[in-house]
Amino acid sequence: MHAASMTSVEVLLNEFYQPTTSNARKREIETNLLAFKSQPEAWQLCLRVATTSNSFTENQFLWFFSTSTLEHTITRRWTQLTSADRNMLRETLWNSYAQLAIINCARRHRDTLAQLIALLGKREFPEQDPNYMKHCMELSKTRFVLGINLLRVTSEEVVSNRGDLTTEWKQYFQLCISMCIPDVMDLVTKYLLIAVCHINGKDIQSTIPSTFMDFSLTTALPNDNQLSSSVLELLGCVQHLVSWIRTDLISEYFLMSILDLSQWRQDKEPISLAALSVLNELLYLQKPLPYAGTLINGVSGLLEQHNSTKHQSEMYSDKFRELLRLYSTKYAGKLLQEPEMLESFLDQLYRCTTKLHGALDFTEKLDIWTPIIKVIAQQPGRMTAHHGEIMTKLVDEIMRRTQFEINKPELELLDNELMEDDTPTTEWQQFLDQCFECLALLASTRGAHIVFAQVFAHWSRPQTYLLSLELALDHGSGRCYEAARKLKMANVAEILRDFATVCQAVVRLAPLMDTATAAADVVDEMESQLQVLSDRLLQTLQLLASNRIGSYDADKATFQTDLDNLYAQVLMAIRSIFPLSKSLNSEQLLHRLFAILGSIFACNNSLSAASPIVQQAASEVLLFIATVIRPKCLLDIPEIQSLMQAGPRLGAQLPRQVCINVHISLVSYMVLPWKSVPEPQQDYPRRLWMLREYIDSLARNFVELDLSSAGESKVAATTLSLLGTFTALIEYFKATGANAKDMLATTFKPILNKALVIFNSYGLSSIAMAITVAEFSLSMLRTLPMHLGAQFIKEMITLFIDVSSREQLTLSRLAVMEKVLQMFQLIVEQPGSASLALLPNILAFSTQQILPLLQQQNAATDSSEITSLLYALFDSVLTCKWQFFYKNQLSNSHGNCNANGTANGQQSQQQSNFNCSDNLHPDSFMAIMNAYGQMLVSGTDPTNVRSVLLSMQNVNERSRLYQRALFKEHLLASFQRALLNLLLSGEGALHFDLIAQALYAMGQVDRRQLHESFVNAALPVAQTALEDICQTTDIPTFTQKLTQLMQDAHCAHLNETT
Repeated sequence: MHAASMTSVEVLLNEFYQPTTSNARKREIETNLLAFKSQPEAWQLCLRVATTSNSFTENQFLWFFSTSTLEHTITRRWTQLTSADRNMLRETLWNSYAQLAIINCARRHRDTLAQLIALLGKREFPEQDPNYMKHCMELSKTRFVLGINLLRVTSEEVVSNRGDLTTEWKQYFQLCISMCIPDVMDLVTKYLLIAVCHINGKDIQSTIPSTFMDFSLTTALPNDNQLSSSVLELLGCVQHLVSWIRTDLISEYFLMSILDLSQWRQDKEPISLAALSVLNELLYLQKPLPYAGTLINGVSGLLEQHNSTKHQSEMYSDKFRELLRLYSTKYAGKLLQEPEMLESFLDQLYRCTTKLHGALDFTEKLDIWTPIIKVIAQQPGRMTAHHGEIMTKLVDEIMRRTQFEINKPELELLDNELMEDDTPTTEWQQFLDQCFECLALLASTRGAHIVFAQVFAHWSRPQTYLLSLELALDHGSGRCYEAARKLKMANVAEILRDFATVCQAVVRLAPLMDTATAAADVVDEMESQLQVLSDRLLQTLQLLASNRIGSYDADKATFQTDLDNLYAQVLMAIRSIFPLSKSLNSEQLLHRLFAILGSIFACNNSLSAASPIVQQAASEVLLFIATVIRPKCLLDIPEIQSLMQAGPRLGAQLPRQVCINVHISLVSYMVLPWKSVPEPQQDYPRRLWMLREYIDSLARNFVELDLSSAGESKVAATTLSLLGTFTALIEYFKATGANAKDMLATTFKPILNKALVIFNSYGLSSIAMAITVAEFSLSMLRTLPMHLGAQFIKEMITLFIDVSSREQLTLSRLAVMEKVLQMFQLIVEQPGSASLALLPNILAFSTQQILPLLQQQNAATDSSEITSLLYALFDSVLTCKWQFFYKNQLSNSHGNCNANGTANGQQSQQQSNFNCSDNLHPDSFMAIMNAYGQMLVSGTDPTNVRSVLLSMQNVNERSRLYQRALFKEHLLASFQRALLNLLLSGEGALHFDLIAQALYAMGQVDRRQLHESFVNAALPVAQTALEDICQTTDIPTFTQKLTQLMQDAHCAHLNETT
């Protein structure tokens, strides 16, 4: 090979990067370049190009190809180089790197050469190149930036998980580097001290003790125009070092230097940011740091400087907030033990929190308070009056920052649109949620009644304003001018939003106001607060329900939206305090409340009809009263009776979820036990009659459908509208008592029968109807598994299987099969043996029709959900119905084989505990196991691969799967082969622990077979290593050895495939 070869490479590279080159030609060029790279002498030509002074600027394509070839040679062909080749490579790279012009040298040029030198050092230090670390440190004294950069890159290689070296050598290299780290830390600490003196304009010899400082180092880091860039390189190196070295190597001088460099300096902003990054890296470490007092004082000093500085960059503020959050998380407990220090810090932190830098800045600062408040809450005896005063001020600040009246400039910048399509949260709502979570934390620490009083103090202003509007409108035309003036002069939308915000705060604090768990000395105060709140809420609700304000033309685009939002928040506030307020539970107030709720649900199309958001909130109040409060008097309230009579019409005139909530509420009144009413007075017979009448009124058109005369479109319209509602309704009652489920089963069973008839007729022709019927059947089975009857369930499942088997399954019907598989799983998981009779049909349908379809499907079709359901069904069969395969169910007490794993021990256990060869349904068992094996072989679905591994582990622990004769004789070797292949693939690392546990458990059954499987896998490792791992008798050691085995195999594979 000669220079002409490099000329050809250069021509190919230039052609490759031409925009006019076709993809086919690029693939051809790539093949030629790879062939060149793999030639034995190619690295020598590339070394000349990489180390020629002007090659980087003349042709970067050629230069990067050359360095890539050198990296390939070092990492994958190292063993093929002679000692002379290695020496030439090392000396040439070192000489070229040391002679780089720092000022004019591109960073990528410098870093790439440093990377190559570090890769060499990783292979030669300390055996062939014992002075590697010494040369790095010495280089920093003559070429500071180059030496520090090389130390950083070497540090990165120490923790790199690149699989190009054996595990043993990696550990040895890290150990040897660690022995040099004390000298490295001593050197960089001295450089840091020099940097601090230069930046602060101090004399080095008079500032730093001569016993510590080597003053000759000052020439390496002079105070010139390159100081800032040099210090940035130093801090970058330091940040990486502290991420993995022992923290006891960090000196107090080191910490003091980093803290000093972290101060805000407008002309040295990059240095301040880099130093903060070092501090954050230290605080992220999950281990104690030395010199805690120095760090605490230093952070307090930084906070004081932050508060006294008017102008700091946004980047510095963001990073400083991160520092404070990490600091408070790590040192909150220690600060609590130093009262004076904590008080000073809290004062400074409060000053920092109150600075106006935007809503996001404020909520992130509240995160800094969270660990401190929690620590104080855990040790209430250490809480001082000053702590309480600060918390009181913080509550006031939170409420102030959430009110438009006070903080409009910040709040109007928050977006009120949904942040993401799948997250129904706006930026504004997220801000409020974070503020109110902090309020709740303060309330649980400071006292709920104290914080509640502070929050409720913000109620009077907006409510007084609304009441004054009502008063103006109530006094006729003579006062309308005043009302109009109020609406036009004031920003009504902001007042309404402030009122809604206070309501949300009340909702969040309400659960903490439970008098049943409160201290005796505050119960009376809490009850008084709840009484006042109840009165104000009802007063406001009455005003909003009258619609007098909403009907007035306010000439504001957002007025009605804000009014509706307030209306909804008041309703939600009522819902939150309902179980706590004695007055709201009185029959008189219930009648008043339901009169308002009735008007909200009124089925009319007038302009005064309630908005969907108000109807939704009202339905949730109704649902809460029906399912939680459950007073007996509800069935006698006229509005409830009106809703029951209007039942069939609700779906056409209310939003779907509102309609469902109303139906659930009405059914709850009839099936759930009334609170505080004796059993004989529950009047269940009358309520069952009412339930049947109500459901019959809703389902009459559906039940009376004549399938022979009605067209498919009519059947579909009726089925889809009704069963979707009934599915949600039935699902709600999964956790109710047996009596309620008896009533529901009696009432809904005829409807289910009709739905099954429709499925029998239209299950293949109409996918929409098939899905809807399957969903309804699933909800009935999930909610009423014991009340439908075993025979009914058997007939229902048989029908689903028969209809689905009439034609070959297609991808379009997978959505139906998802529901069917969930029904199968519910049946399998039911206790007892009643479902055993259905298992042959369930498994045959699942393995012979659904599984082949999923295995043959188009790769573009997303079937991960149904695949997960299918394998979940298999797992349920193995874990819940093991008796379907084997008569003897072994207890956990038998465990795995004894620790010594001897053949005699295994044989004696098998003989004494069970006969392995008595599988009752071997075909079904093998079908499930083959499905498991195929999933492991494909390895392309990480979620389901993990599910299979977990399932096999659980079944083996419960029932000794691997010791069963059918598995041991026919499946053990193939599963071990699949597991090892998966482990060697890229996806295997995701499941390493589970694969290791499976291989270990299988090895305890037959160590000879495990050794044979390892040998057949043709791992490029020593046979002694394979024998050693197969003789391991505990899982931690096995996992450790398997990790090393895989890493060494991967390393050998890289070196062999050059």
